[in-house]
Amino acid sequence: MSEDTRLEVIKALAYGVNIRDIANMAEVDESEIEEIRDACVEEVAKRQQEMEGKTGNDD
Repeated sequence: MSEDTRLEVIKALAYGVNIRDIANMAEVDESEIEEIRDACVEEVAKRQQEMEGKTGNDD
C-alpha cells in the first residue's frame, strides 16, 4: 500500500467510515485496515480532533 493510500485510510477511519468500505476503496483485506487502525490510534484521534475543530461551530 502506498503512503498516500495509507493516509487516506487514516482519514477515512477518522471520519468513521466502515472498515469493509475502506478495504474496498483501498483494494486490500479488511485485516490490513484493522492493522492500520490499531497501529495509528493516535493519528486517527488527532485527525478526528482536527475535523471537530473545523465544523464551523464557534459555541
